[in-house]
Amino acid sequence: MDLLSFAYPFYERYLAWQIARTSSNTPKHVAIILKETDIFELKGMERLLSTVTIFRKFKIELVSIYVDILKDDPSLKSEITSMLRTQLEESFSDLPAGTGYKIYGLNGEINGSRQGNDFFINVSLGFGGRDEITRAVLTILDEVKAGTVRPEEVDEKMLELHLLVKHEPDIMIRSGGQKLSDFLVWQSVYSELYFTDVNWKDVRRLDILRAMRDFQKRKRRYGR
Repeated sequence: MDLLSFAYPFYERYLAWQIARTSSNTPKHVAIILKETDIFELKGMERLLSTVTIFRKFKIELVSIYVDILKDDPSLKSEITSMLRTQLEESFSDLPAGTGYKIYGLNGEINGSRQGNDFFINVSLGFGGRDEITRAVLTILDEVKAGTVRPEEVDEKMLELHLLVKHEPDIMIRSGGQKLSDFLVWQSVYSELYFTDVNWKDVRRLDILRAMRDFQKRKRRYGR
């Protein structure tokens, strides 16, 4: 064992201690951006569950996960989405009681859900932020046409009420690259961004702790 490998467990414990001692500055809502291939990698789902468990341990209340479906063929995308939904529901069933979740499909429909009271997970399978905003606008237009909403009542707050995810993420985490994806486009305008060159298949507990600790040390400006 080299010196670096020997030091990792001690560094992990140190980071965990630092995060716990400044828990008042821990993010409440974390977003993760993945690709379908990340989940299908060997132990990809296991790594996701481990990551979610770490967040829960440190009192994060909400985790939003976007799985980018890279295939263009509609039938293949639908098949992949169905497979992922099944895997996610099976895996989430092992999470502690009190954990709730919603899994959204390609068109933003709910493909699976469970009530929760202290920790919640949103998963979007290929339903991106631009689609989310477009659907919200069309829904509001229908309500205006139906007369249940007056045009002068339409504002940012009303649009936000029609989005799938109502809460702004404190931090967006992207592994294996330096670009964001089409996820929570409206909600993430003031989110902190954290990029790591480590690919998802190689992400360790240490990398997740680093992201959380990095957030704690930042001074948020909210666009100012």
